[in-house]
Amino acid sequence: MELRQFRYFVAVAEELHFTRAAERLHIGQPPLSLQIQAIERELGVVLLKRTRRKVELTPVGELFLQEARMALMQASRAVDTAKRAARGELGTLRLTFITSVPLVDVFTRAVRAFRLALPDVHLELKIKPSVEIIDDVLLNTVDVGFTRPSIQTVMPSTVTAVPVYEDRLMAVLPIDHPLARTEGPIPIKALRAERFVLRPRGSGTGFFEQVFTMCAEAGFTPNVTQETSEATTTLGLVAAGVGITIAPEALQSIKVHDVVWRELSDTDARSRIVLVYNKAASNPLRDHFIAGFPAINGGKK
Repeated sequence: MELRQFRYFVAVAEELHFTRAAERLHIGQPPLSLQIQAIERELGVVLLKRTRRKVELTPVGELFLQEARMALMQASRAVDTAKRAARGELGTLRLTFITSVPLVDVFTRAVRAFRLALPDVHLELKIKPSVEIIDDVLLNTVDVGFTRPSIQTVMPSTVTAVPVYEDRLMAVLPIDHPLARTEGPIPIKALRAERFVLRPRGSGTGFFEQVFTMCAEAGFTPNVTQETSEATTTLGLVAAGVGITIAPEALQSIKVHDVVWRELSDTDARSRIVLVYNKAASNPLRDHFIAGFPAINGGKK
């Protein structure tokens, strides 16, 4: 049975009048009568009682009407679903990001706006290290990644990187540290003799690689006495007096007592968050989401 036959039957069943139903369907009355007869022959049942004065549904016709309406509704829903999916309004969008990304407003505003605009889209959110994020984007196992690439990071040719946020790298000191009482920015060379709480060099963790580079340019290698993998752990150990660290300004929103944040006077003490995606993969949902991020100067495509 064809979908149009369901429409023919529903029109007749609702109008209970062949002429009015034909006018509603914009077809002639004789072809409509033939279509209803063809449906009844195919099913082997009588759906309508016809007299010269009126048309009535049989008990079987009443049940068939319910199912026919549902079939038409489901068909309409299928068409609408396909069209919405093609426009990027349905499906799942996979996002991965490093720890500091949810702490910056450009990310939270974009996610909120996306959810409001497309409430039927499922957001799959995961926190991962920078190196894994770029690999996942390259392999197309995630749609959009957010990372702080190190200076040495080279993006694969199919990966587009768009800088979307930039903040300062700052010295984070225990509250009783002598430099915590100073006014104004601190030159990074003043940290030469300090004990550092950092991730290990070569871990590919974005701004940590930048910290090592900045220290090298100031003529020293940071004395890393404690390695950590989480930002909250790092800040907590600084508060405990284990050492100092250098971290993006965005991490100040993690409220940790007994630490003091101080600006660095070095002009290159800034870190960028970049949005990365695989330009070789077509994805309307991804494109809709990315449109919410105005790239800051220096975007590389």
